[in-house]
Amino acid sequence: MPAPDDRRNHKLDLARQWQASGRSARAFAQEQGVTPWTLYYWRERLSGEERPKARRKPRSSARAQLAPVHVVTDAEHRSGDVEIVLANGDRVRVAASVSADILRRVVQVLRASC
Repeated sequence: MPAPDDRRNHKLDLARQWQASGRSARAFAQEQGVTPWTLYYWRERLSGEERPKARRKPRSSARAQLAPVHVVTDAEHRSGDVEIVLANGDRVRVAASVSADILRRVVQVLRASC
């Protein structure tokens, strides 16, 4: 029985040959006596091996802090309006008539700047 590294190298070679052949996985696999899924699996391993390792961004030591949410019911706020209170105390009021897409963009901008 071949060593695990030999088997692994053989499967990686098969994936390379399949990619270079331009043939369908089904036809190539049938010719080689493996399943198409074997080729797909080893193609993924091959692509991960040939790619440079992803560099992880260092995590910020500051964690996002949650802010309390208060429901405001006084008369000066129209029904359905949304008020966002940032951690620094700034407030953003969005009218109820604003589309969900615009509100989503506002929240993205606020997240990016905080």
